[in-house]
Amino acid sequence: MEPLKVNGTSQYPTITLDKDAGVFEFKGNSLPEDAKAFFEPIITWIEEYAKSPNPETVVRFKMIYYNTPSSKMLFQVLKRFERIAQDGHKISIVWMYNEDDIDIKDAGKELSNHIKIPFKLESYKE
Repeated sequence: MEPLKVNGTSQYPTITLDKDAGVFEFKGNSLPEDAKAFFEPIITWIEEYAKSPNPETVVRFKMIYYNTPSSKMLFQVLKRFERIAQDGHKISIVWMYNEDDIDIKDAGKELSNHIKIPFKLESYKE
């Protein structure tokens, strides 16, 4: 399966989805004009990955800021990983937030309340 890599900008997050390397990361800002169009290939990749996932998948989020449309799409991304877990595969989420950023921490807490897979909040210092 080919890796999916998006080089981040001030408007778009850096995304690495690499089955062979076991790297699943979303980081940076997410402010695309059309969040649905931006996230569509990412969701398609995850759905393809779901057909033959790794024995264990750890998905890391290190978001700085994202808009409401991106929030909805990130939730859809998480729901796709939740489906993989419901099929009996080991999936966990690591939601990283700057220790000074209460908003991103709270966003992670809120998402964790709606996702039925292990969800770890992890602070870091800039």
